[in-house]
Amino acid sequence: MAPHAYRTLLKREESYAVHALLYVAANPGAPAARIAADLELPRDFLAKVLRRLGKAGLVHNMPGRTGGVRVAADLARLTLLDVIEAVSGPLVIDTCQTLPRCPTQKRTGECALNAAWLAVGLRVREAFGSVRLDQLVTPDAQGATSELVGAVAAGAHDA
Repeated sequence: MAPHAYRTLLKREESYAVHALLYVAANPGAPAARIAADLELPRDFLAKVLRRLGKAGLVHNMPGRTGGVRVAADLARLTLLDVIEAVSGPLVIDTCQTLPRCPTQKRTGECALNAAWLAVGLRVREAFGSVRLDQLVTPDAQGATSELVGAVAAGAHDA
């Protein structure tokens, strides 16, 4: 594997959605082109993400010279999980979780891996669901981020 070649947990559009929401919260009414430029994101791809966020009711996309993007949701009630699922649909670890019975269950009657995927998926959902966007846009977000990392890490050790 090449150095610096990472496989991220989030899809690009999910990451872009979170970054764009945080940017717009700090810069209400910013035009999409400025968001793309400042965040160094592909403009057309960001436009697609902003449309998805708009359809989900998380932002208002206002066209025209005096338009821009504004947050439409209460960031204190909006979590990372909400944003991820607004852009991509329900979060699961593996597609076998979406089936009534996976191929292994059909073949052998049980599947320990499916149970493991479910357990991991619940922990991931819990972690993403525990981080509210308002915690990430406040002036003391750096300190809050450290606290969040500690809380999520502590939760992982409790498992």
